[in-house]
Amino acid sequence: MISEETLFIKDEQLSVVTDAATLEKALQKKVDSWIVSRGEIFLPCAPALLENYMQRLEALFAILGKPWSKEELERLEQVLALRLQEGFKTSPHSRIVIHYESEDYPTSPSRRLCVKVSSIVETLEQQYKKWVQMREPPLFGTHPDAKVMAVLGELGEPSKTAILDVGAGTGRNTLPLARMGYPVQALELSPAFVQQLTAVVNSQGLPVMVTAGNVIDPKVKLPTAHYALAIASEVVPHFRSLDELRRFLVRMSEVLRPGGLLLFNIFLANDGYEPDQLAREISELAWSFLFTRADLVTALEGLPLELISDESTLEYERQHLPPEAWPPTGWFEHWASGQDLFLIKNPPMQLRWLLYRRK
Repeated sequence: MISEETLFIKDEQLSVVTDAATLEKALQKKVDSWIVSRGEIFLPCAPALLENYMQRLEALFAILGKPWSKEELERLEQVLALRLQEGFKTSPHSRIVIHYESEDYPTSPSRRLCVKVSSIVETLEQQYKKWVQMREPPLFGTHPDAKVMAVLGELGEPSKTAILDVGAGTGRNTLPLARMGYPVQALELSPAFVQQLTAVVNSQGLPVMVTAGNVIDPKVKLPTAHYALAIASEVVPHFRSLDELRRFLVRMSEVLRPGGLLLFNIFLANDGYEPDQLAREISELAWSFLFTRADLVTALEGLPLELISDESTLEYERQHLPPEAWPPTGWFEHWASGQDLFLIKNPPMQLRWLLYRRK
């Protein structure tokens, strides 16, 4: 029960609070007004995380002793929602920056906290440029994909067998194929990788044409019905929609000769699991875009592509790469198993090697 004394000021009766808990709370409010805080939070651009982010920010402001009103939080949510949508649409590698700052040692106590919301946009090309600058080579492994090498047995004389390597990177598959005598067109999005690969090709005089560009960009010209084999290793996980997968498969159908082979890997959800919007968005951020079997059927509808094989990329490469080449990189097993997206040991997804023949 609150203890109190009675004072009389100008005939008005006031109650003086002496309860220890109430007084401590009042003192804490005073202390809160003296707290000086400043910081930045970098948030992944996933619109589905808006509610989660707002809960975190509301809790943070309260911890700092600068709680925001309901109206202020609603305005912040509107701004944050717009920034998340814009950033995510531009690039899944975008980041939202929340800068918060209270008055710097105010002359009078204050509970005011200023917040600014901005964004940083990074493209896939910029991300890979950082890889080149900061990581030790080889970036993707020392050996070509075992599945790529196995498919060569289906092809004819190397010198007469044109191959398209989509997303050639630094040439992990392109260079061994070219050294075997296959004429290869290496298509690569990242300027940093294009520069590296071109330098190696020129220095070794290999039968490789290096082309800069995105395979689903119609401005990138490729010959029609020309290639005996098209490969896209670790490329489709960078796609952002079912439409992009469809455009890729249409393009491959156009550039492959009749009887030609298409080999690519793709993250597919396990049967019985339907990814929600949050999982889809986060899969983009994790370079592990997640499709379902139904998505794949839709993307293939009406195309002259016949499925030859469907295998786990992780298990195939583990079993067929030389012992000294396994794992290809320090991150490969974690990523290929789906654990870059779901931080659990048995995520409901797999990276699959899919091999198709063009009819």
